[in-house]
Amino acid sequence: MDKKGNAKKIVIVAVISVILLLVAGIVAVSSQSTDSINSSDDSLDIKNAVEKQLNNVAQAGISEAVQKFVEKFVEKRGVNPSDINEVSEVDFAALPEEVQIDNVDDSNLAIYEVDYNETGSGEVNDTKQVFVVTYSAEKLETTQDLIAHPDKRQFLQFGLTDETSGSFLNTAAGVPGSLNQGYVMMRQGSITGISTNLEVSESNDNEDIIDVIIYKNGEAISFGNTLNSLSGIQKDYDIQSKGVVTFQPGDTISVQAVSSNSETTFKNVITMIEITTVD
Repeated sequence: MDKKGNAKKIVIVAVISVILLLVAGIVAVSSQSTDSINSSDDSLDIKNAVEKQLNNVAQAGISEAVQKFVEKFVEKRGVNPSDINEVSEVDFAALPEEVQIDNVDDSNLAIYEVDYNETGSGEVNDTKQVFVVTYSAEKLETTQDLIAHPDKRQFLQFGLTDETSGSFLNTAAGVPGSLNQGYVMMRQGSITGISTNLEVSESNDNEDIIDVIIYKNGEAISFGNTLNSLSGIQKDYDIQSKGVVTFQPGDTISVQAVSSNSETTFKNVITMIEITTVD
């Protein structure tokens, strides 16, 4: 009796184990199916929301390719479809500064501008643009025929090793800068960034500041670095959008670092200025 009882218990336990495994498998499959359905639902929701918004703000007759791009853009960047303000075709006779294209015309491609609000912490921060380029594979023998010029970023290097309370910085060639001597611009563009690292040698007042000032053709512009005067290594960096401080070919860029107190001195200055050009 004992052996048969034990055998029955073993069989019952085995059956229960199989049932539990089957249930676990069903739950796992059900969970995966739910995730798949939720993912499909999310994509469908985005598609429907984008389509509804484009019906309100997009220029009539935009292609399916543009709509799909906006759907992917919204999903990838986390942009709310309601923050899409406008979708319109760009006039080839008045291309924006951000778009420069060679070797094609409007019979080969179309360019659309998507204006949208970039949000953060529930508030609108800025209105931005993204451009969509669509082209006909039948009319272009190869995509190499399509030449688009993105913005180009370069860096102007300035520095100074001598201890000073105020001085123009040297160029990378070691030549001292001045109001009229610095880097001469060869293309049209904008000043979009500046960073500075320096060593404060002596400071008599912690409220003193050291200003790093950018000059264009001998005139100070309203963009630069401000560092505190605590002894030791100090650094600062600032960026801004292109188009705020612009320059033309032939303009001269130079940099000066100066303390608000002549008794505060510094040395080993390293400054980089970022310029952005479009051609």
